[in-house]
Amino acid sequence: MMTLKVSDLDRVKIPTFQRGFVWTAKKKNEFIETLHEGLPFGTLLVYPESQDTESKLILIDGQQRLSTIRSYQNDPLLYWKPLNKEYFEDKRNRASSLLGEELSVADFSDLIRMEKAEQLEWGVAHSGNGSSCNVLEALKVVDEVQQRIKEYVDLDGLSILAIKYTGERDRIAEVFANLNRGGIPLKKYEIWNAAWIDTQIALLDGGISPLQDEMLDNVKTYYSRMAQNAEFDLDGYSEDELTRSRTISLSEFGSALGLFMMKRLEALIPQSETSAQEYGFGVLGIAVDVDNRKLDTLNAKIDQIRNSVEDILKRVDRICINLNDIFEKYLKRYYAQKSNGYELGLSSTFKVLSYFAALWNLDPDSNEYKQSLRNIRSYYIYDSLISAWSSHGDQRLLEYYPNKSRNYMQPIGKEQFKKAFDQWLDDSTPGVNFNSETKALMTIHANLTYLSKDVSFGESLELEHIIAKKRIQAAEDGNKKHLLGGNLGNCMYLPRSTNNSKKDKTLYEVNEDHRFDALIKSSAYFSETEMEEIARALDDHEYETVNSFILQRAKAVGYTISDLLLDGQA
Repeated sequence: MMTLKVSDLDRVKIPTFQRGFVWTAKKKNEFIETLHEGLPFGTLLVYPESQDTESKLILIDGQQRLSTIRSYQNDPLLYWKPLNKEYFEDKRNRASSLLGEELSVADFSDLIRMEKAEQLEWGVAHSGNGSSCNVLEALKVVDEVQQRIKEYVDLDGLSILAIKYTGERDRIAEVFANLNRGGIPLKKYEIWNAAWIDTQIALLDGGISPLQDEMLDNVKTYYSRMAQNAEFDLDGYSEDELTRSRTISLSEFGSALGLFMMKRLEALIPQSETSAQEYGFGVLGIAVDVDNRKLDTLNAKIDQIRNSVEDILKRVDRICINLNDIFEKYLKRYYAQKSNGYELGLSSTFKVLSYFAALWNLDPDSNEYKQSLRNIRSYYIYDSLISAWSSHGDQRLLEYYPNKSRNYMQPIGKEQFKKAFDQWLDDSTPGVNFNSETKALMTIHANLTYLSKDVSFGESLELEHIIAKKRIQAAEDGNKKHLLGGNLGNCMYLPRSTNNSKKDKTLYEVNEDHRFDALIKSSAYFSETEMEEIARALDDHEYETVNSFILQRAKAVGYTISDLLLDGQA
């Protein structure tokens, strides 16, 4: 056992296999309260690099606690303020009163964070008109807050208990992986990162394979982000050494492969660290025929992976590009002042991985491959309508692996698709908010129809209610919801300027110059007569009448999607 002081934190390093910072703000604040109250907060597990008393310490367990202490040391106000709201507000109001002007929370916080010299400069700048005495009094209030914060947690007197790990250094990762108990459990990817640290894959020399060069860059990017977010130095990582050796672990390969996929398949894969791991390791399972439920055994296939690196990357590269070419035109959202995004409400990890599984062993020049790609477009929607991937998705994914029972070679019949859509529509519930499936379906419909010809992309688009939300809410009777205001049938994209100008009006009410005629027709907008009937029904609280119009348009939208996709017009 050893006792560390806060000043000893400069000796701490974290291994590259450590998890990222996962405590929430609430959890961190609770920990700071624990320190304030002087309660025990557990021990750390560290590995001294040498017998020297000032040796660097590799942190095996306790990163969340130490990182929070370091963060508090760097900015105590960030933690103290939400734990002492009443005192903070009282002092802010007192300082504002003395100054004769309102100090915002941000301004008062900035003052508290200033050193004395900076505060005096601020005071001089705010003195004048005989108010210098009041400024000095206000700064005394700030000093009182600073003193209260300093006393809240005695960092200089804080003792941090640590247990020394005296085993072999090369077993540190194994020890870390076995610490999956209590607190916030390790994710499986974090366990693999530790357990597979010695399972190495050598990449080709630089310049031979652009794909492998990119994978190496992805690993560097991962550690660069980790270093930026960590409160401590990384142990065992050198970018120069990685560049020289071009050797990465199996876990690093899986995460880098996920980033590789995310860059190429933005139309289907969310841009997140979790997605990178799910897709990267998921595709590795497909490549070496390991069930997604047993990915922890991937290391047993390390020789096969080592011998297939270039082949795996080429297949992933091709399939990603093929899929993105298909889906980007259907799922793309256009924003004039923001980066383009994609509506991912119908996407799920196992469903998208099944496309890789089904295409993996097919010759890209074969009719089977081309037919599968064509059919995947409609299966993407159809499978969501019937909730095919809502449960046991990992088991269903296995059935799409090469030489298994499922594939995408058989097209969906139009009647089959429309029947599934009708059943999905039958489950509609009242409300005014669009869910993720509705947003995705409307994006697909809009891109297939009016966005492709009747709307300019020179400005931002908004997904809006045809029957205005304000009208729907006004027509509802009490708290109980009756109207299908958030249904697909009441949803469409509109240019922002048009939507802002029409407010709760219909397009007909702002169409004096007939500029919306084409948009009304191609978007399956309600007819003018239907809009008048809907307005009357809203006034009379005839909910079934309004809902029938909404469902009728929803069916028209769904059937249009079916016809255009399955007839090959899109």
